Amino acid sequence: MTIENVRQPRNIPAPRVVDVSRPGRPLTVEIDAAEAAELILTVATVLVDEDLDTYELEAARIEAIRAATPPELLDRAAELLPEKTAALLLGLVYTTPKPRTVSAFLEHLAATDAVDIRLNLLGYYVRGHNVTEPETIKRAAEGDPEAIAELLEATKEYVDAKKCAAIEKAVLMDPAEGKRALIEFLRGWNEHVLPQIAPADPSLAERDAEAKRELVKSVPPEQVVERLAPGIQWVPGPEIDRVVLFPAYAPRPWVYMSEYKRVKIFCYPITLDRDRTAPDDPAELVRIYKALGDEKRLKLLKLLQAGPISLTEAAQEVGLAKSTTHHHLAILRQAGFVLIREGDDTYNLRPDLRPEPGALLQQYLGT
Repeated sequence: MTIENVRQPRNIPAPRVVDVSRPGRPLTVEIDAAEAAELILTVATVLVDEDLDTYELEAARIEAIRAATPPELLDRAAELLPEKTAALLLGLVYTTPKPRTVSAFLEHLAATDAVDIRLNLLGYYVRGHNVTEPETIKRAAEGDPEAIAELLEATKEYVDAKKCAAIEKAVLMDPAEGKRALIEFLRGWNEHVLPQIAPADPSLAERDAEAKRELVKSVPPEQVVERLAPGIQWVPGPEIDRVVLFPAYAPRPWVYMSEYKRVKIFCYPITLDRDRTAPDDPAELVRIYKALGDEKRLKLLKLLQAGPISLTEAAQEVGLAKSTTHHHLAILRQAGFVLIREGDDTYNLRPDLRPEPGALLQQYLGT
């Protein structure tokens, strides 16, 4: 048979794929200033009871803000929004009509069903990160005693007895009374506390968001997150349709993450007001050495040297509660040593751009 008589293969069309795992629109990214987000993050920041010196506000400033705040307002904050649960209201910030001011947020809360507010505060909409089954949380929010007991029992794994008691008090409150008290509290917090923490330039958050929006035009969504939220590796799963990033001033350098249905929310540290760190500025050096100045954190770094580890495994290895271990890992993350891979919540050593304390010290000393 001659070559001319060989039947040529027919052209095979390129494969075509239909992905039905993410219904609706493709993944989108929004970067937006939200005064309401700043309000609730100031609550979490002022209520913090450990490692105050890791905050850019610094311990002395946070303590001065507490001293200047009416005691009854602080007591109400601890009662209604214990253990940084204020951040669970980020979903309701997201659903607030733009420009998401405090007044618009309070109006939105007033129009929201009391049980739905309770569902937000119990983490019902943070799918994949619940302390117990979503259905149990739903029944607890509706007042089912058995579900409340189950939720509180699961919570004990993450927080100490004192904090668990505060959460129990909050969840046992009548939802309508809880809603009324929350709105009244936030009004008072907006009046007395937010002005003490807000940046001198009221346009800072909006200008920071505007500057960061340029990233959306040039990089994939997960890279936007990695560049704005230090130490976060995020791969969007099929359950997420939208990423929303709010610039935050009060909790810097901490990153807050939350979810609301099919929306992933990140509150990233504002950087527009910072100049590039000068060689003789000790701030970066202090932050890194503080992160290393704890025996448990050094042990965690040693564990991570062997490979990625989950929060549960890390807590077991160092003999601490999950909440305490999570906090230690977060300090290592914001110092640049550790990455958390969002989705499966595993921690690993940062393979690139890991800070070198010795080199930084030499640079600072000029040797």
